Amino acid sequence: MIVVSARARVKPEAREKAMEAARNMREASRAEPGCQEYNFWFAFDDENELLVFEVWDDQAALDAHFATPHLAEFAQAIPTFVDGMPTITRYVVESAGPMGA
Repeated sequence: MIVVSARARVKPEAREKAMEAARNMREASRAEPGCQEYNFWFAFDDENELLVFEVWDDQAALDAHFATPHLAEFAQAIPTFVDGMPTITRYVVESAGPMGA
């Protein structure tokens, strides 16, 4: 399993535009084979910090995601609503399950 987390500072004047782009990206990505989870949030202590959390079956599913038109469109839009470069981290997870199990 591959987990991707990201964060970016959204320009306050572009917050609504960022939310619309995130909604579209989430909807299209969740329909992809191998996508287990794809979510965006704003940090509760900073309304302009956008957080992303993705879970993919494997690297092949993530690679296929990188080749989608909706990702290309989203990547092109990002500079219009973020201030600086997003921070993106990829994790390879060997196993996952409920806490305490």
